[in-house]
Amino acid sequence: MRNRERRYRLINLGVILAAVLLFVYNYQDVSTLFGDTDFFHIFITFITVLLVHLIKAGRLYLALYGTEITLPSHVKIYSKVTPVGVVLPFKLGEFFRMFCYGRQLGNNLKGIVIILLDRFMDSIALVSILLLIWMMNGGHVIPFVYVIVVFLVLVMIAYLIFPGMHGFWKKFILCSKATKRKLVLLRILDSLDMVYREIEGVTRGRGVLLYAMSLAAWAVEMGSIAIRHGLSDQSSLSQKISEYLLSAMGQGHSVMLRQFICISIVLLIAVYMLIKTIELLSAEGKRGKTQYENNRGLR
Repeated sequence: MRNRERRYRLINLGVILAAVLLFVYNYQDVSTLFGDTDFFHIFITFITVLLVHLIKAGRLYLALYGTEITLPSHVKIYSKVTPVGVVLPFKLGEFFRMFCYGRQLGNNLKGIVIILLDRFMDSIALVSILLLIWMMNGGHVIPFVYVIVVFLVLVMIAYLIFPGMHGFWKKFILCSKATKRKLVLLRILDSLDMVYREIEGVTRGRGVLLYAMSLAAWAVEMGSIAIRHGLSDQSSLSQKISEYLLSAMGQGHSVMLRQFICISIVLLIAVYMLIKTIELLSAEGKRGKTQYENNRGLR
């Protein structure tokens, strides 16, 4: 048990240290990043960061509903893993999120499924808004977005047809002559069914709400861009929003998005440090109280 705890802390330390170094490297131009931005725009971005992360943390907590993770524990983990997730390249931070939530849940598979579902809902909402903007303004849809749409559609189709396919192939294997290869296939089918049951357990009665919350989070960010950019030039505004959304997909460069990410990281680190400080003070207070009661008992 102690070895597992030590390993968990070492992984946390290593990943967070790598994220800090990358953050310092990527945002060493922070004075330039915010140099031409007035206080009102920074304030709008700060409020946007608050609202967006409240919605996203709420969405993930809704996906976690029914587990033993308490709201304070969820907020602490969210504020720790989210900055790592946005700093590490190639979405490597998502593995850290899965690892931390899986450990807290005591079920790595559930942690993986919940984080993948959270990212899936976020991606569907992002693509939905991007396609809507392009259809309304006659913009050109880049091939990368088509690839994402096809992938998301295939995932949804696979989820919908899996129960029937699983039942058919399991019945076929069980009714045929047993071989080592078929036993392996049967174990694979059972593993896939386990994953499906986990996804079904998370999405049952919550799928639409999770998607709506994802749309709401992106809508808040779009509203922030509209306020900062101004509502007078609609064509230019649509271009700014498209640029922002494509940057969120790793296909562009948006100063507004970089400002949003920078403020998000600083805010979430502050929240995490506050929670850890409260926990340490609470633990110290309990130790002091226990020691005081023990001393009284000795008298």
